[in-house]
Amino acid sequence: MMARHSILLALVLVAGEPARSATTQHWELASYADFLPGSFKGLALDRSGALRVAPPFSAVDESGQAVVWSVAAAEDGTAYYGTGHQGSVFRVPPGGEGDLLWKAPEIEVFALAIGPDGSLYAGTSPSGKVYKISPGGDAVEYFDPGEQYIWSLAFDSDGQLVVGTGGGGKLYRVTAEGNGELWVETGQRHVMSLAAGPDGAILAGTDPDGILYRIASDGTLFALFDSDLPEIRSVSVSSDGDVYVAAMGGGMDRIVQAVQAVARATPVAGAVAIASQAVQVATPQTTASVTYGQPQVVYAGERSALMRISDGKAVEKLWASNEQQILALALHPGSGSVLFATDQAGRIYQTDTDRRHSLVTQTGQSQLTTLVSLDDGILAAGGNGGALYRLGLERAPSGTYETAPRDTGGVSEWGRLTWRAAVPEGASVEIRTRSGNTHRPGSGWTGWSEPLADAEGSVIQSPPARFIQWQATLRGDATLDRVTVHYLPQNSPPVVRSVNVVPESASAKDSSESGSSNTSSYSITVSASGESSPPKPTSSPATPTTVRKLTVVWGAEDPDGDKLRAEVAFRGEGESEWKTIRKDLPGPKFSIDSDALADGRYEFRVKVDDGLANTGERTLSAERVSRPVLVDQTPPIIIRLDSVTEDAVRFRADDAASEVRSAEYSIDAGEWRPVLSDDGVLDAPAEEFTVRLDSLDSGEHLVVLRVRDRAGNTALAKALVVRTDQ
Repeated sequence: MMARHSILLALVLVAGEPARSATTQHWELASYADFLPGSFKGLALDRSGALRVAPPFSAVDESGQAVVWSVAAAEDGTAYYGTGHQGSVFRVPPGGEGDLLWKAPEIEVFALAIGPDGSLYAGTSPSGKVYKISPGGDAVEYFDPGEQYIWSLAFDSDGQLVVGTGGGGKLYRVTAEGNGELWVETGQRHVMSLAAGPDGAILAGTDPDGILYRIASDGTLFALFDSDLPEIRSVSVSSDGDVYVAAMGGGMDRIVQAVQAVARATPVAGAVAIASQAVQVATPQTTASVTYGQPQVVYAGERSALMRISDGKAVEKLWASNEQQILALALHPGSGSVLFATDQAGRIYQTDTDRRHSLVTQTGQSQLTTLVSLDDGILAAGGNGGALYRLGLERAPSGTYETAPRDTGGVSEWGRLTWRAAVPEGASVEIRTRSGNTHRPGSGWTGWSEPLADAEGSVIQSPPARFIQWQATLRGDATLDRVTVHYLPQNSPPVVRSVNVVPESASAKDSSESGSSNTSSYSITVSASGESSPPKPTSSPATPTTVRKLTVVWGAEDPDGDKLRAEVAFRGEGESEWKTIRKDLPGPKFSIDSDALADGRYEFRVKVDDGLANTGERTLSAERVSRPVLVDQTPPIIIRLDSVTEDAVRFRADDAASEVRSAEYSIDAGEWRPVLSDDGVLDAPAEEFTVRLDSLDSGEHLVVLRVRDRAGNTALAKALVVRTDQ
């Protein structure tokens, strides 16, 4: 009788996620996108990805107030700026110190404009009014549209003042003091921005549908562009007639919330009180003590975009962001390209018609609300701090760039740092490093190292750590466009997640259900023909499947992503030493001839190491042992006992390796019927069985007993019974 074999096991594979290798790594910055996430202090990043010294950015005047909303520049170089929350207008003469020119009855000065006659006009909110301010600081109420907000002011080609309002999204045109009229109703909520078009028309950017309108002198309204963002924040027109539009989301609501919060918190005496649409104005105090917290103006939209409209019809998206908001636009006085300011550390970018961008400077201001182009530079106003700034056109003497910390995943040893720079006579480049083990540089980090000397490869002096940072200081006309840091990460040991033994034909899905515990035993049997699992006592036997190999399957991973090699070994029950079957296996499985193992219990050990990616002293290993495996290749032995009668046949089954698990009998080649052992429980390697024959007809009958052990090995025995008539 041929033995039958089956293997009952679980397969659990744990795949490792890709990670950094423990071999030498290279951290390189060599493009515009690489350098952009860093911190710029007086350095610019040109469109080719080179660092260079930026134009100087300096404070022209500091008001000491919360926010600057508006800026205007006269032809003689005098600059004016309007503040928020205390409603003031400051004047800064060319080369002189600024002073308070005028204090408004309202708390916000959102708009300033210089008239054709050189007069200054200010639009205030809430209870929006337009004031005309003389050089001496005297102001008269020039126009009261009866609207809540005045967001924007501009002069048309006829010298008439156009007023953009909020609350009802209306445009008013004013021809003289007190002489104004409703010009256009946009149907929007706010008219946020105004600009004079090249053909004498007025361009108006609105909220909340983000529509840019073109208004002819006769008041004809035409939607020139419908943005997919809520607000047209700023509009600029170039000398060749191209219209640049900054569209953003969420800013307008936050400005209104900030204004209302200030109005509610302002002390009743000498301030503005707002109740619904009604506005009560009291005489303002010139030196009020503000005890309420200043609301931070936050533009909370999800994204913004810079658009260009050419020939009044062709719309092109030049820039877009899901992280930054465009808060202001201006034309570069030298090149005519467009500059735009964002809320990311007060960065100012420049973009040309080919849609390639450069970072002009990072001001360090949380928000820049306004940009105004001058012949010799750019005026900028800050959303926090209440100061007026100037961005020059020439380079400053020096500047510094600082990378974000590089996380190497573990304590690393630093190699060399190389860089590529152009350093003309009189210029210089200095690079320093520092290291630490916390995510944020600060206390616990090393100080900056001495400047590295050799661009071809300077040894990094900072001590081993998990994080590293480098800093570059450029002077003069130097440029820096490539920096590479070489380092060797700490090697992390591999992990063996599972070790299982399965028949070569077993599926991973089936084997994974039995888990990977190392404490419980399970059975394997191998023979020339066998079944994949022991049959249930009441079922018919499955079709035999030939299994001649055992497969050791393991799941292993390396935190560094190093390539692993494996060694497979085994030992039998009661044995002390492991016997190696094969070394240097790539994994994750290895098969052996089942006939190479005799009956008994065995353990299989898989040991992996990362020696393929590391030198000998850095090689690390890990191992795991399978659950005890019972190899049972021998079927039970059945003997017929002497007591064969007309009414019963008795058998005895013995198995050398495992328990008898099922028994069946057949009479005259009929169907198989289960039979219990004489003691009622099948739980031992030796069992006795009695087959009752009470209902047999007279004559000769063949009785066959079939038993299976724990591993599914099968044995058969027969008895010939002759029954006589009663």
